[in-house]
Amino acid sequence: MNSPFDLYAIPLFRRDGQDQSYLPNFLAMETPRRAARGRKDERLVLLVEFQGSLELRRDQIAKLLQDMADGYFGTSGSATSALRGQADRLNSYLLEQNQSGAVQPPARALLGMIVIKDDRALIAQCGPMHGFLLDGDNIEHFYDPAGAGRGLGLSQQTQVRFFQAELGLGAALLTLTQVPTGWNEQTLLGVHGQQPASLRRRFLSQAGADLTAALVATQPGKGKFHVVNERAALEDLEPAPTEAPPMATPRRADPPIKAEPQPTPAAPDERSWEAIEVPPEEADERAEEVEDTSPVPVPAMAAEVPARADDEYIDYDYADPVEDAGTPPLEMLGALAERASQLFGRFTPGLRNLLLRLLPEETSLNLPASAMAVIAIAVPVVVVVIVSLVYLQLGRGQLYTNYMQQAQSAAASAEALEDSSDARQAWELALYYAGQAEPYQEADEATTLRLQAQDALDELDYVERLDFQLALFGPLPDSAEITRMVATSTDLYMLNQTDGSVIRAFLTSGGYSIDEGFDCGPGPYGGYIVSALIDVALLPRENPQNAAVVAMDANGNLIYCVVDGRPLATPLAPPDSNWGRPAAITVANENLYVLDPLTNAVWIYFGEDFAFVDEPRFFFAQEVPTLSNGLDFGVQDGELYVLGLDGQIAYCEYSGDLENPTTCSDPLDYSDTRPGRSGGPTVEGAHFLQLQVTEPPEPSVYLADAVNGAIYQFSLRLNLVRQFRSTNPLPEAVVSAFTVSPNRALFLAFDNQIYIGFLP
Repeated sequence: MNSPFDLYAIPLFRRDGQDQSYLPNFLAMETPRRAARGRKDERLVLLVEFQGSLELRRDQIAKLLQDMADGYFGTSGSATSALRGQADRLNSYLLEQNQSGAVQPPARALLGMIVIKDDRALIAQCGPMHGFLLDGDNIEHFYDPAGAGRGLGLSQQTQVRFFQAELGLGAALLTLTQVPTGWNEQTLLGVHGQQPASLRRRFLSQAGADLTAALVATQPGKGKFHVVNERAALEDLEPAPTEAPPMATPRRADPPIKAEPQPTPAAPDERSWEAIEVPPEEADERAEEVEDTSPVPVPAMAAEVPARADDEYIDYDYADPVEDAGTPPLEMLGALAERASQLFGRFTPGLRNLLLRLLPEETSLNLPASAMAVIAIAVPVVVVVIVSLVYLQLGRGQLYTNYMQQAQSAAASAEALEDSSDARQAWELALYYAGQAEPYQEADEATTLRLQAQDALDELDYVERLDFQLALFGPLPDSAEITRMVATSTDLYMLNQTDGSVIRAFLTSGGYSIDEGFDCGPGPYGGYIVSALIDVALLPRENPQNAAVVAMDANGNLIYCVVDGRPLATPLAPPDSNWGRPAAITVANENLYVLDPLTNAVWIYFGEDFAFVDEPRFFFAQEVPTLSNGLDFGVQDGELYVLGLDGQIAYCEYSGDLENPTTCSDPLDYSDTRPGRSGGPTVEGAHFLQLQVTEPPEPSVYLADAVNGAIYQFSLRLNLVRQFRSTNPLPEAVVSAFTVSPNRALFLAFDNQIYIGFLP
């Protein structure tokens, strides 16, 4: 190492006003002895925060982070590519958990990663993470919620934002999930050259109730790397130690299991690969032969992660249930062929010698090596073919019969049961077994029974099926990730989170076409610089700006977007507390509303001709709901609905009368009258991520169940009316955005794919 200083990696963890000595969400390590090419002399710091209902024990989080560190140091190529590969793996794992229904509400992860080499630091953020470089009087803030996305686990697209920093002696580098309310500019100034223990006390003492962060501090030394995950160990350190604490060597999960593909510069075409267990006697020989041509195998992210919060490890097995029922999978046939080949190879010499003794002329069996090789290959293939034919003739028919018998029995029970809860369970069994039977015989009987069971369940669940089709003539770019949509009767406006711009599509005789000339995105406009847009709202057809939509960036800059013209940008007057992290906007009754979860606020900009020039007014009075996890909101005639990450809705009714102030219900209970269901602050089995409030003649609250691909319709008092699902298969991804147009067209976005269906 050429670093002119020592590095200290220190976790900062505070919960409910109490400092915690150990942070399981933190891992720091330097390059292990066996590392891929390009990873030499690097130090890695990981910080992760899980949000939602995925509950992991401390040891499981520690193992997950160690697995990611092993993956990083085992991947050759650039540091950005290796970091992105680990973010992809964690995203795929969380997305699979969310889609499986094991996690309710859906989980997401905020991930911060730092790689330090010499005096350079590479910072990677997934989700609205923060980073600070503190060096003398200079404070550099690394923060881009639009570029880093909503976090991992909610989309197939993994968004990672990279920053670079140069570390000097006495500098401090912070990465954290949320800036504490107790911190201000004075907290971050004047830290240059302070000792690690002093820095830790400073940041924790001013953090308020909660803090989850990782600190990297530079101190005079000889390039050592100190990882301190315990407060006592930090207090005992000398100011400039000469020896670093012993590092834990990276370990691999045992036994090795399949891993997600890792992108590398040398292999742009992604291929599946498996972890290979290297015998101890070969490990040292292979360690010196690591090349860039292929990534080092890494244990899969899903190892030993439980589906429920208890003390029992659960080893997930996502195999098809058909295989569990006795179907010989392809791997079984391959194994049989390999075993047959081994047996043939073992007995061929003895058989040949026996025949040589029995037959009169030895030359008759003096076969060339090529012929023997053909025989060695052909015999196992013949065995596999015979086994497969027997299975196809007998096994498939028997499996079909077994599955159909179970499906018919479950359907008969469902029709006879009077209790709707029991009937639901029986219909679910009938649906499952009929679906399992269909692939084994081309018969209408299984399909008819499956549709009957589905119709019965739809009736119990208030489900109406819509025919969803692709909405756009041409596809959006592969990198596009649509996170917000609004629509008129003829136009569709889509916020692309990838670049923070709004895309317009207009209705033609055969569908929606992209307006290539529509300009609505970040950039300089007059004297103002608009950054990535966070949300978009419709404007009435007639407005002085002649704009179709208005959008806002995270800094409070508005941009009025015109169909055939240049956008107009103007800044909003900031609130007294300044902006925290604006998440959503909406326009109702000619007023602009802004949701800012970080400051726990909803701001009203009273408009005149849709020009919002005055200072905002705080929506609430004495009653202020908890909005820190707010995802989306809607307003209808002064009634506010704020959707939280937990699926709960805070409801408030605005009043400008001081004698009758604004009142709130936090949360407002759902009323679920479906058989076997009950009301409450959440809806069982639903994963709500977006909300829309529609106007008369049928005012409703629509909620997108992102994981199950369903749209729920509630009354304004949250009485369940019905839910809409697709008759045909939709993409295997979470719903990233939705909207209902005035002419009752329902749009669903799955990242860059847009589907349309029509409400009855």
